[in-house]
Amino acid sequence: MQSPSANPYRKLDWGIIKRLLQLAIPHKRSLALAGVLGVLATVVQLALPYVAKQAVDEVGKTQSVAQIDRAAALIIGLFLISATFGFLQFVILSKTGNRIVNDLRKNLFAHLQRLPVSYFDKHRSGDLTSFLSNDVSQVQTTVTSDVVNFASNILKLIGGIVMAVVIDWKLCLFVVALLSAVMAMFVILGRQLRVLNREALDRLSEAIGQMTEALGQIRLVKAFAREKYEDDRTGGKLDEVYRLNVKSSRWEAGMGTMGFFGFIILLLGVLWYGGRGVIEGNLTIGAIVGFFLVVTIISGPMGELASLTSRLQRATGAAERLFEILDEAVEPEPTVPADGTHLFEGPCAVRFEDIHFAYVEDQPILKGLTLALEGGKTTALVGASGSGKTTVSALLYRFYDPQSGAILIDGTPIDSVSRPDLRAGIGVVPQETQLFAATIKENIRYGRLDATDREIEEAARAANVEEFVLKLPDGYETMVGERGITLSGGQRQRVAIARAILKDPKILILDEATSSLDTKSEKLVQEAIDRLASGRTTLVIAHRLSTVENANQIVVLADGQVVEQGTHPELLAKGGAYADLLQRVGPDGFVPNLA
Repeated sequence: MQSPSANPYRKLDWGIIKRLLQLAIPHKRSLALAGVLGVLATVVQLALPYVAKQAVDEVGKTQSVAQIDRAAALIIGLFLISATFGFLQFVILSKTGNRIVNDLRKNLFAHLQRLPVSYFDKHRSGDLTSFLSNDVSQVQTTVTSDVVNFASNILKLIGGIVMAVVIDWKLCLFVVALLSAVMAMFVILGRQLRVLNREALDRLSEAIGQMTEALGQIRLVKAFAREKYEDDRTGGKLDEVYRLNVKSSRWEAGMGTMGFFGFIILLLGVLWYGGRGVIEGNLTIGAIVGFFLVVTIISGPMGELASLTSRLQRATGAAERLFEILDEAVEPEPTVPADGTHLFEGPCAVRFEDIHFAYVEDQPILKGLTLALEGGKTTALVGASGSGKTTVSALLYRFYDPQSGAILIDGTPIDSVSRPDLRAGIGVVPQETQLFAATIKENIRYGRLDATDREIEEAARAANVEEFVLKLPDGYETMVGERGITLSGGQRQRVAIARAILKDPKILILDEATSSLDTKSEKLVQEAIDRLASGRTTLVIAHRLSTVENANQIVVLADGQVVEQGTHPELLAKGGAYADLLQRVGPDGFVPNLA
């Protein structure tokens, strides 16, 4: 069965069009001014056929060269006035259109940033980038020029037809009938263009998504010598975009040819009918000249109104995708608890109570997890891959919400406060350090944007960043490249720790930061981590024995539940799952199956 979006004769979605037009409301004054200029230009243009008719007939009677000069000057003057109004209108529409597009991109980007992490689990960043660039541009003309020119085109069309009726109503009927037939074909073909445009945009976003992904993982691509594979994978999508665009161009070319052919037939018909009228004495030469100008005037708005359908089809195809993003629900920010309590004012003891959670329905990760993190102390989570360690930290950050159960900080449910307020008091140092393509100073300042240079340097010293940064030619102003690629693994980790120190969180999440570092880097990073974790409620996803041994509490997870917990000596003496894991510790101190 053919889907509705693939139906070439699908009607315009007026709900989408209405939402598109609402984008223009904040700029109604500028658009109104552009509309007035368009109407003035139309009025001047409508005066041209009458002026030309009178001038030609008068010259025919007087045979005066001076009369010809005056008529030519008047007609040129009217053209200049109309062109001036048109120029001013174009400038205003261009400025307003770019402002609308700019605001729409800002709103889309802001909305995307506030969507839950689960949304980005299902959508590639490259696809979203395509929406922000290509799709937004598609709607610009519809919400500016089309809105403003609609009234002036209607006025021009009605005024031109009235004038044509005055000159000769029979000839007017012939012209309007032919133009109406051409317009009807434009409407029908425009529906097919909408479908093709939507499909092309879909394929283009997929291609951009793949290219963005490949370039972001370029070292992996080269390490596996997969350049040709990525060429073919993306090339197939781009070839599909090319095919759809060529097909779309054929439809547009057909529409253009049909319009040109119709206009030529129209002119020939006017010449034929008008010539007979002059010979028979029913029409004057001035009337024929005036009628030609009328035809030129009314063919413009009829063509515009016909192509408007094509543009609306294109715009609605793009707008559907944009509004799908904007319609993604963002949870409203909760208010502060009524009793006046606030997070992070006490010892910041964290409790997970009977947590059930699944990323995918019917595939549970946590199954009734109950866990307590003592305030100001360090808790290490250990367990086999898939036991739920990383999920625990993601739930504490509220990247996801559990299907049931509660998470409390000092007795306050975390879902009773806004996510920004919650996350302001939690810091994280991930195993895979995430840095921006900016300077070292800018990456550290990301922890607290109002920090002074002195505070940044103090955090850098505490994180052992100065050990390497002062050796760099540009010091703290050194650019680190995309994802911090110009720094070593240990250097990136220390910058991330400095960022967390600057944030000064009350609760700290550490996805063991030393598991892939050499001995020297590990020592420097571990020193920085010890300073950072001191006095904070710390949750460590443990990979190394040294981290496990130093924790105030060790919790062993298995199959989404706590199976053991206690101190290192207590769990060793118990001889259970934890002791079994430690029997397999490698010579580098790495505990297998804890990752």
